[in-house]
Amino acid sequence: MRLWGLAMYSSIVPAYSTLTSKWLDFGVLAICLGYLASASMSHANVGEAEWFPDRPDQQAYEWHYKPCPDCVPLEVPRDWQRMQRLAGLETVHYLKAKSDKMGDAYSFAPNGLVLSEAALRLPRCQLDFVVGHELVHLAMHDYDEDANSVAVLSGMKPSWTHNGKQALSLLSGDYALAIKMASVWQGQERWADWVGALLAAEGAGCTLQVGALPYLDAKAGYGGGIGAAHEADAVRARFLAGFSEPVARLAARW
Repeated sequence: MRLWGLAMYSSIVPAYSTLTSKWLDFGVLAICLGYLASASMSHANVGEAEWFPDRPDQQAYEWHYKPCPDCVPLEVPRDWQRMQRLAGLETVHYLKAKSDKMGDAYSFAPNGLVLSEAALRLPRCQLDFVVGHELVHLAMHDYDEDANSVAVLSGMKPSWTHNGKQALSLLSGDYALAIKMASVWQGQERWADWVGALLAAEGAGCTLQVGALPYLDAKAGYGGGIGAAHEADAVRARFLAGFSEPVARLAARW
């Protein structure tokens, strides 16, 4: 989940272009992953994974890190450090929320990742999947995509401001705009599920059967609906299950 805003493309061609390229990347990544997963490459490799997707070509906004209220820094396990490197992220602030009101986890621009106490009690690979999911949101700069999309859907040029927070202010109180954004958010979330599972595989040795799938199965019945950022968790699990074999090959390299 991303906290920087609830916004994405839906009916305007420039708005769809980035999302369309992402879905094309799904096919490219699926084709290449079999080869990359079997390559003789050490999991201790420093730097971004060869299979990690390129970031979208879009306007970058100004964002300033500000710790969330009532959050405390977390000690960062080696698994997360490896996953962060594989995602090409130089700096991530890992924080623990003192309450679960925002759910298990969320990320915020430009490099904040927050976990609830409930999330931190999850089995290791389920937690690594949750962390991998949030790292993908940060690595793909979904916050910039949200800001670009909100502007386009509001009939404005993305360059109307360079301040990310101001760009997302267009969403304030606009439920109709949020509904338009839902399909893009869901695209981002599906992307974060899949690539996050790959990060957990190569960075922590986690297959779908011990990470993402039991996590989503335990939450069956949640998600989905008009304006929802996530698809139903059962739908998310069915989508990921189709990638069990390549994820297992990456996990075997760990």
